Amino acid sequence: MSNYSPEYLKVLNDYPENFARFITRVPGVATTTDRAAVIAALTPTHEAVLEEGGIATKMLRRAQQVHGNKVALVGDIGCSYPVEGVDGLFCGGKADCCLGIYVADCAAVWIYDKESQSRALVHSGKAGTQQNIVGETLKAMNKILGVHAGDCIAVISPCIRPPHYEVDIVTMIKQQLEEAGIEPQNITDSGLDTAADLETFYSYRVEKGNTGRMLALFGRNPAAAE
Repeated sequence: MSNYSPEYLKVLNDYPENFARFITRVPGVATTTDRAAVIAALTPTHEAVLEEGGIATKMLRRAQQVHGNKVALVGDIGCSYPVEGVDGLFCGGKADCCLGIYVADCAAVWIYDKESQSRALVHSGKAGTQQNIVGETLKAMNKILGVHAGDCIAVISPCIRPPHYEVDIVTMIKQQLEEAGIEPQNITDSGLDTAADLETFYSYRVEKGNTGRMLALFGRNPAAAE
C-alpha cells in the first residue's frame, strides 16, 4: 500500500499515541461528478488504511462538511455519522475513535494537544476559513475539554493555493491559528498545492468537479494504547 504518512505529518506521528494519515489519489479508481459514488469507490482503500493501522472501520467518525464553521465533539459511542451540519470534529485523548475529513482542494487541519492528547480534524475551505473554523474549533476544545491552544500543534494539508486559486486560505488559516494561541513554530504547512500535481492529488477546480476525494485521518494509535 502507498505511504499515506507523509513527511509533513511526522510532527504528529512522532508522538507514538497518534495515527495521522492523508490518503491521496488512488490509482485505478475512476473519478466522477457524483461525490457519493466516488467516495463509495474509494472506501475500500480508505478502510484498508484504517485496518492496516489497527483501527476498526466502525470507529471512523466523519463530518457532513457543509462549508460552515460548526464543530462537534465525538467519541467511541455516539450519534450516527457523518455528523450533520458540522465541518470539524474533535475528541478527548483517551477516545479510540478516528476522525475523518474529505477534501479535494480545501485544507484539512490537524490539531493536537500535547498535554491532554485531545485531537481535532477540520475542513477549512474558502467559506470555512472566512468563518474562522479553526478558531471556533479551538474555542470549543477549550470550553469542553479544557484544551489550551498554547499546548497545541497544527498541520495544514495539501490544498489549492495561488496562483491556482484567488484566495490564499493557507495564510489565513495560519493567522487564525496564531490568533487563537498556537505558537507559529508549532504550525506545520505541507506547502503542497493540490492543483499543481494531479498525479498525486485530486483537485475539484482543475478537474471541474469530475474528481475524487482525499481523506485526512486522525486518531489514537492502537499500538500505543496496548
